[in-house]
Amino acid sequence: MLQKAVNESRQLQLILLVVGATVFYQAALCALNTFGFPVSRAMIMASEFLILVACLPLLIPRVLPGVMILAAFSGAFLCLQALLRGGLDLKAFRDLLIPLCFYWAGRNVGSPAQADKALRIIVGVVLFFAFFELLALDVYTRIFNIFSYYVSTGSLEEITEYQRDSRLQMNGIRPPGIGRTLLPGLLDSHRVSSVFLEPVSLGNFATIVAAWGLAKDKSQLRDTLIFVGAAVVLIVLADSRFALLSVSFLLFARFALVGWANYLPFLMPIGILAMLVAIGMFWNGVYGDDYIGRLASSGRSLVEFNVANLLGFGHNGGFPDQGYAYSFSKFGLVLVMVLWFVFWLIPAPDDQARRFRCYIGVYASLILCVSGSSLFALKTAGVVWFLFGIVMRDPARLPETSEKSLKRRLPVVAPAPGKKGVRA
Repeated sequence: MLQKAVNESRQLQLILLVVGATVFYQAALCALNTFGFPVSRAMIMASEFLILVACLPLLIPRVLPGVMILAAFSGAFLCLQALLRGGLDLKAFRDLLIPLCFYWAGRNVGSPAQADKALRIIVGVVLFFAFFELLALDVYTRIFNIFSYYVSTGSLEEITEYQRDSRLQMNGIRPPGIGRTLLPGLLDSHRVSSVFLEPVSLGNFATIVAAWGLAKDKSQLRDTLIFVGAAVVLIVLADSRFALLSVSFLLFARFALVGWANYLPFLMPIGILAMLVAIGMFWNGVYGDDYIGRLASSGRSLVEFNVANLLGFGHNGGFPDQGYAYSFSKFGLVLVMVLWFVFWLIPAPDDQARRFRCYIGVYASLILCVSGSSLFALKTAGVVWFLFGIVMRDPARLPETSEKSLKRRLPVVAPAPGKKGVRA
């Protein structure tokens, strides 16, 4: 029992280190930038590399042949794209490395109970900083000058009217003409971002937390209520319309999709792409920063695609709110289809795994409609792919704390006369 407790404690620490780092690293870099240590885009890349290196203790116990084969195929395909395109796209490699690495790590842990403990702690910290930002915004922005951080890393222009009014991200305040959707009278126009620095990312994280809670069995109703309740609070604070819509879809799926029906979201991208193309071809309204505007923009980009763009051999940038266009231009239709098929063909051990895959499929299909690369952002992608690996319930024993290695390291106590030797 003692050995098991030591093993579980060490595993939980590793999970908190790896998954916690993906959630909090941007906030840590922002604080460094605020207190006089300039942060560049190169530092962000280095931080993400170190987080991936931190996954090694969870990867080493077992090599997953399927992951290695998929990684080799994806790498070869991206190299072929580089030859035809005339340049190597490192971000495409990075975007695929994150899900492969974190799925591999989660698969080797394979303990939903450990994931529950880690996720509760992470959600608790996220909620703490969310209310800290809500109730003490001036103090929060003196620690996390988000606008300055994004200017320093090249994500925003340095001189704008917005800079003089707020230290939050551009979307941290709802414009007067649009206004807040959720509890406008109570929370005004401020959209909370917590440790994610952007309310959009906080909403995406809340959707993932809700998906984790809804995937649980009826016997775990208490855990479901905890995770879904926390997600609802975060959605309201972030005023995330996408998260509100997504969680509504997930709630419908939880009650309507049973058994084989959990595989129906496999077809969602087909219907969504048909809708986007139709909007792009026939919609003649004014493009705006709202749902219909983003859908129309995404559809228009797809309509204008040529064969080279569709196969990933042409232009691969400039799709900020157009996830499907971004994915096709980065990876190509062939690789996207292979990855989507593999995602649905992974054997699921139980209903919880099938439900969680269903909900993540819904989340991915929807977010690609209105956001460019959010699906691949480490601060949320690391969490979702780690949890997906976890629900496969296929753990690998960590070598440092395995029973055999412990026995090898324990000294043998010399036997007393007439008795057998024992290990200390």
